[in-house]
Amino acid sequence: MRFRPPRLVAALVTAVAVTACSAPAGPEYDPLAPIAAEVPAGTSITVADQQSILKTMLTASGELEKLPFSVKFADFAGGPAILEAFRAGAAQVAVVADVPPIHARIARFPSPIIKAWQQERGGVAMVARPGVPLRTPADLRGRKIGYAEGTAHQAMVLRLLRIAGLSKTDVQLVPLQLTEVGEALGAGQIDIAPLMEPINTKYRKTHPDAQALPDDVTQAAQSGLMFLYSPQSALADPATASALRKLSPALDRARAWVDADKERWVQTYYAGALKIPAAVGRIAYEGGGGWRPLPVDRALVQRQQDTIDILADFNEIPGGRVSAEGSVDFRFNTDKEPS
Repeated sequence: MRFRPPRLVAALVTAVAVTACSAPAGPEYDPLAPIAAEVPAGTSITVADQQSILKTMLTASGELEKLPFSVKFADFAGGPAILEAFRAGAAQVAVVADVPPIHARIARFPSPIIKAWQQERGGVAMVARPGVPLRTPADLRGRKIGYAEGTAHQAMVLRLLRIAGLSKTDVQLVPLQLTEVGEALGAGQIDIAPLMEPINTKYRKTHPDAQALPDDVTQAAQSGLMFLYSPQSALADPATASALRKLSPALDRARAWVDADKERWVQTYYAGALKIPAAVGRIAYEGGGGWRPLPVDRALVQRQQDTIDILADFNEIPGGRVSAEGSVDFRFNTDKEPS
């Protein structure tokens, strides 16, 4: 594999320039506009999925067939690819971790958070290639660290550097695409990388001598946040906004179905949809655990600002620090969601 120079920063700078010169199309986004209770007939949305997890959750739980609108699914690998899909109008909503909505704001393509969950555990481990010692965050010094840029893995790496009292000049950061990280670590082209499940379990089984940071350390470096977010252009459309308000509680019910029976989910998703051994699937599920719904409120905005501040402190935001204000659509924070 030949590493290419960081692409996300260049893409964000280009996006800022393009957006600044283009006129908005369609209805204007109004975060105070009421959302209709009924979804107009013929409404259809496309969900940007990752590894078919949302499609499997909604279908297997029976929630998909109950929705009063049409849903299509398209698979993408990571936040940057989803942002491109949003900009192209190829998808209207996605589930991601904490960093992708921030990068959408940096690119001046704001995509507000409309639902939030707290994972029981951050599902990512910090793993070294065999022969590289990794027992404390201080062991990151002098190492070549790969990570998926524009994803929660980026913030995790920076939090670990902060814990260790290290700067970017103390390490060599190698921004990659999500699909490249495991391959690069396996090939010895980077020393250390955050690996999500089930990639982490597969790698550790193949490389039993590989070391990893202790679990309590990696948990402290992860927010564990999962978001449902949508571009303003989609939320400005009354029919789409109404459909998304129905999708939100359906996802809660689907996720409750998942967490109610771990073994059923392992067989349905990991062994069935992903075609990986059930034993690996069980470990992968435990890596993240259940999802607990969170209020879509001011506290959520502050948590996003905390992550923005980490990125800014390490000069990872082109043009400097941005505000988290406007990053949450409070219309979706209702005590009783529509059924």
